[in-house]
Amino acid sequence: MHRSHLDKTAIVLSGLCMIHCLASVAGLFALGLLSAFGAMDEVFHVAMLVLVVPVSVFAMGLGYRHHRKLAIVLTNLVALSLLCLLAAFEETLHGTLWEPVLTCVVGFCLVATHVANIRACRHCEVTNDQRASCAS
Repeated sequence: MHRSHLDKTAIVLSGLCMIHCLASVAGLFALGLLSAFGAMDEVFHVAMLVLVVPVSVFAMGLGYRHHRKLAIVLTNLVALSLLCLLAAFEETLHGTLWEPVLTCVVGFCLVATHVANIRACRHCEVTNDQRASCAS
């Protein structure tokens, strides 16, 4: 799978998490309605973490090997860590406005870091830059 495909997959997964959280609050989308089933909502969150974390880490690792911009990777790792913390404290936050708001903020950060990863890799490919900012 190409580097940018992994980033795009992570963007879609993060977006799906945000849609799920917003839908849970609004009760307008089938995935959001799963929260009425309790355990199904927990299964969704665990499944998303199992998908999002490795895809994001792998995409960032491949991107870093290419562009060497540590700030992008570290920002992504902070966002992933926050996402894992949100999942760990889901029961405490469940039913409050904080859960969807924080999840959407973290999801947006994940999307932003993957977009930055794609752009940094494209910059290296377009300029064919051999300086320290881009690995060959």
